[in-house]
Amino acid sequence: MLSSFDSFGFLTTSQVQRLHNLGGIRNTLRILTDMKEYLHSFREGETVWYLNAAGRRTIGSETIRKRNQTTRHVIMRNEVYIAKRPELWRPEYAIKWDGKEIVCDALFRTGKEYTFVEIDLTQTMKANEGKIAAYRALRETGKWQARYGEFPRLLFVTSTNYRKERITRAVGDLVTDVVTLIDLR
Repeated sequence: MLSSFDSFGFLTTSQVQRLHNLGGIRNTLRILTDMKEYLHSFREGETVWYLNAAGRRTIGSETIRKRNQTTRHVIMRNEVYIAKRPELWRPEYAIKWDGKEIVCDALFRTGKEYTFVEIDLTQTMKANEGKIAAYRALRETGKWQARYGEFPRLLFVTSTNYRKERITRAVGDLVTDVVTLIDLR
């Protein structure tokens, strides 16, 4: 279980519960409380857990995590993994072509279908439109399709229905799912 915290960075109590099939919330809290010497926690809506120095030493991890502005972003990205349970999962995946680069929040594969994940939490709509344009440019080169087959779906996860509608209008002809965090659960 400690390696999950190393892989995912930050996990909420409910994410730990669903990820490890721990049954009820009381059982999950009991287990997490028993592991308290290896974990730090803080409240962000619900309790968020991450490895402390003792936990990192126990599993041999050198990745130090600190609560910062990207913590909520990481938690939302973890929700996608828990909801989809993909065969392949690559967070912060960089795609380079013709001197250009785009970094998606995650790339995952289920079966033969790839999906680019974009977490829209604090980005401006202009930044979202820029990313959409970059995905469209990548698709038009045909380089992804030549190497991997069909161009991936684009999954935008956002926080409000208003942003969901705006992103849906912006994506145009790209095969895209735009969902709120609540839609994932």
